[in-house]
Amino acid sequence: MKFKSLLIMSLFPIIGFAQENRPHECKADEMMKKHFELHPESKAEYEKFEKYTQDFIKKMGSNKNSLNNRISNPTYIIPVVFHVYGESQSNVKVNYKKVVDLLEQINLNFNGINADSNTVDPDFQSIRGALSIEFRLAKIDPTGKATSGVVFHPFKGGYGNGGGYDAEIGTDAWDNTKYMNVYIQNDLYANKDLYQSGVAWYPDSYMSSVNTARVVYNGRYIFNAAGTVSSNEFSDTFTHEFGHWLNLQHTFNVLCSTSNPGNDGDGVADTPVENMSSGLGCTAGNNCLGQKVNIENYMGYNGSAGCYKMFTNGQVNRMLAALNHPSRINLWKPANLAATGVANTPPRLTLSNSTFTENLDNSGRVSLDGTVASAPTSTITLNSATFAVPNGTTLTAGTHFTSSLPAGLTAAIVVTSPTTATLTINGAATSHPKSQVLNSSITFLNPAITGGTTSLGSTTALALTFSYKDPYKIVTGTPLESYANPIATTVTTNSGAPWKYFIINPELSDDAGYGAWYYGANQLKLETYWKGLVCETGTRNISLIPACTTITNANNIGYPIGTPGQLDVYTPTYTTWSGKTAYVGFRNQFEGYNINGYFKLIVGANGSGYSVTEFRYNTQPYGSITTPCTLLSTADVDTTNSETSIYPNPVSDVLNIKTKGEIKSVTVYDLSGRKINAPVTGHKVDLKNCQSGTYLIDIETSLGKSSQKFIKK
Repeated sequence: MKFKSLLIMSLFPIIGFAQENRPHECKADEMMKKHFELHPESKAEYEKFEKYTQDFIKKMGSNKNSLNNRISNPTYIIPVVFHVYGESQSNVKVNYKKVVDLLEQINLNFNGINADSNTVDPDFQSIRGALSIEFRLAKIDPTGKATSGVVFHPFKGGYGNGGGYDAEIGTDAWDNTKYMNVYIQNDLYANKDLYQSGVAWYPDSYMSSVNTARVVYNGRYIFNAAGTVSSNEFSDTFTHEFGHWLNLQHTFNVLCSTSNPGNDGDGVADTPVENMSSGLGCTAGNNCLGQKVNIENYMGYNGSAGCYKMFTNGQVNRMLAALNHPSRINLWKPANLAATGVANTPPRLTLSNSTFTENLDNSGRVSLDGTVASAPTSTITLNSATFAVPNGTTLTAGTHFTSSLPAGLTAAIVVTSPTTATLTINGAATSHPKSQVLNSSITFLNPAITGGTTSLGSTTALALTFSYKDPYKIVTGTPLESYANPIATTVTTNSGAPWKYFIINPELSDDAGYGAWYYGANQLKLETYWKGLVCETGTRNISLIPACTTITNANNIGYPIGTPGQLDVYTPTYTTWSGKTAYVGFRNQFEGYNINGYFKLIVGANGSGYSVTEFRYNTQPYGSITTPCTLLSTADVDTTNSETSIYPNPVSDVLNIKTKGEIKSVTVYDLSGRKINAPVTGHKVDLKNCQSGTYLIDIETSLGKSSQKFIKK
């Protein structure tokens, strides 16, 4: 096995298609160490606060925290904002409703009333603790406008890192002294590893002062394929990260040692030492001291096995101390709860959804999660105030409200009861920044509200955000040597060069790396690092895709299963590729969605080796791509149709066809033979969406065929 394969296997077991079930790797300790190296003052603060924490725990003594907490009346309320980077993360949709469901489960876990709490190991029932707390989505944003507390941003990664991304994080953040900031990203460390689940930082005054205090979590691990919270497994792993945010450490922080049995490593006396190697499963064993390991503890390393169920009393006391840290204490104070809209008395103006993302058709229209074709809606609710117009009334822009929406979009507000209205966003943006979020708002005017807008208190406006995608494109290139050395090269593997690593484009969300492998006599493999290729059904055999063939999401995709983790180009029993030049279809990810592409392979006779000479992929989610067709040469052109011509040439937007015959078909190709979408109406060919370049147009009329080149400006 080559180096990269060894590295990946050392982190995760080979489990084939069920990639989402890899154990999570939390890097909280690693990131805190990095932070302390950059900021010695933070390390000094942490050590000082640790002394406070231990004194606090001693004062609490054996105090048992009630397991009968109810979220309807929590002791502590924490305002939370979720920043979501891309509404799709590894093809898992993240929207407002799913965040609400997730947060509900996390709250149940902290309060000790999770559905499986009664199945905790009897040996640990007596020390099971609960924290009377509720994490609530903010209802008022930092500018005083009504919000849903879930904000969408263009696809981005890297916020799991410490240091280098601080400026970006601070710019995106809401005031850390008022809001707990949670960031949902697919690529936590910007290293093309989409399988890291989460990371968080302990309480730290410096981080809060520069707005970098945070929990970062991978959106692919919030929900299962059906879009629901999956048997608590991943919401419980999210709970693990919230625990770090409240100063809980891993229960395996130190190695178990008979020579130093009092060092439990996590600052909590009632959590038995858990070596990392003793967990990763739901069968409890003993540590080196003969103590039974609490494999159900949220701060262990058994979440991906579905074991998490409990905190201990000692951990709850440690979290209570953390809530008094200077960076946490203001969050739950009554004045801040009112300012962020999460107090038990709700703000007078609330909005169910405040973020809208561009639809997958890339048309400028928006929806709540980028997938719904119909106009998106959101519910506006008044508390201690009423609308001044009858039910069924459509409010008038300029009279009842003002708005600042992207050009081309309009807001329709229909009153549905004295205290509710439905907001609908219609139209399509005519012009918008690429891959950016536009902050907009709707502000109510006096005629809309009984008694005027003073009845709404200080919050009279709705905060809206609109997230747009880059136009989709076909990306073509030659394989690159590596991320560090992105030089174009033809990749060749044979007996003299048995393995060659290459990447296809570092812009891809998923790992863009592959390996060409001469595995031995008559054996050629393509290493994908668990990404998919188009394969013969039920086999590892990579399908030979000929020219002029469309690859779609319907193609059978094969994934490596087990060691050595490759798919087969040529074997003694699979010889289809011998001496052939053809194409390999691949499945990768771009901005959280599956995309399709291909490699061009030139394979030697009898499995003597092969070369990868080019690649191409479509950035459109689930979009198709066609392998190059054979272009017509001058000799192939049917000159019997001299009556057909095109103009103007070069052309800007519309190409005209001049002919005395009846047009039967018109097809436009680029110079690699890919068919181009160019709508034809009568004698006009619409080229507005074509990029600048040289094209070929095939025209068949009742007089014959004609093939001509033209230039698109």
